[in-house]
Order: sequence, then C-alpha cells, then structure tokens
Amino acid sequence: MTDEERLQRMIDELRQMRKQCEPKSNQNPRYLRYSNAVTALRWIIGDLMKERGENSRG
Repeated sequence: MTDEERLQRMIDELRQMRKQCEPKSNQNPRYLRYSNAVTALRWIIGDLMKERGENSRG
C-alpha cells in the first residue's frame, strides 16, 4: 500500500467520524477540525504525488 493510499484511508475514516458530529456545521469546533484534517491530508497526498512525479523525471 502506498503512502497516498494510506492517507486516503485516513481521509475516509475522518469523514465517517465527521458525519457523526452534530451540528454538521463549521460552527461546531470538532466538525471543523475534522474538515481541516481532511484538507491537510489531501494537501499531503498532492505533495507526495508531485514529488513522485518530479523524482521520476530526474
């Protein structure tokens, strides 16, 4: 399993956990933190994919 796949699994798990939050709003601090964590993991996946692409050109 690649790092990207592992991170995607984390994203899926965080989204499931976020669905259990009430209210489902950025006014709910925990809901917002889950959302921010998902966004950060997506950025990391993008960084890893970019690095992998740059390394394969090298």
